[in-house]
Parts: sequence; C-alpha cells; structure tokens
Amino acid sequence: MEFEQRFEVEQRSLTKALNTFEKVLALHDHNYSAVELDAIKNGKIQKFEYCAELAWKTAKIYLEIKTGNMAMSPKAVYKSLFLNGLIDEGHYKLLFATVEDRNKLSHIYKEEMYDDVYKNLKTHLTALQNLVNVFNRP
Repeated sequence: MEFEQRFEVEQRSLTKALNTFEKVLALHDHNYSAVELDAIKNGKIQKFEYCAELAWKTAKIYLEIKTGNMAMSPKAVYKSLFLNGLIDEGHYKLLFATVEDRNKLSHIYKEEMYDDVYKNLKTHLTALQNLVNVFNRP
C-alpha cells in the first residue's frame, strides 16, 4: 500500500476512534453504581489509550509525507511536527501531555495517577481532534 493510502486509512481509523471516544466521554458518571462507574471509567481510559497510540502513529506517517522526516517515538513525532511549523507550541505541549499521561497508564498503576489522567481526558480528546484538523489542512 502506498504511503499516502496508508495515511488515509489510518486517519479514517483515528477519526472514527475519536468520535467514539467523544461519545463515551459524554456519558454522565453520576447515573451508575460504583461497580458500573469503575467499568465505565476503565472504558474511557482504554479509549484514550487506543486513540493516543493511533494518533501518534498516524502523525508519524503524516510527518514523513510532509517533511520526509522519520521520527520513531510519540514525543519525537510531536516535537518534529512543532519544529517543522506544522503545529504551534501550545498544541505541541498538549500532545506532549497526552503522551505523558498515556505513559503513566502503561508503566505504573497507581489509583491517584489513574484519577489524574482521568481528569485530563477531555483536554486530551481536544488535542487529538485538533491533530486531525492539522492533517486536513491543505
């Protein structure tokens, strides 16, 4: 598959994933028992992790198409997008925070850390949605 076609496939997958992530985040937490709420929170976190992973991998392809640069990690991809003027500093910082929170979840599980990341999910959703907007610029 050509690089541009691969990018289009990944971008569609990311857009679809972000749409479902947004719908899941819209669920109100106060309508559920403690066990149900825990399951819903876990689902929201899992959607975030999936979207964060898909976003940086899609951005990696986008970066290579636009600049020819090959970055091998999420932080390197977002930094290169910033350094190449494809995103501004504020967006870079938000995407960096998304990677940081994703890493917190995958390396060490502590209830406080989980709760801190959970509070940031809407901000992360917006940062990732804005990344898709970058991809759609002419």
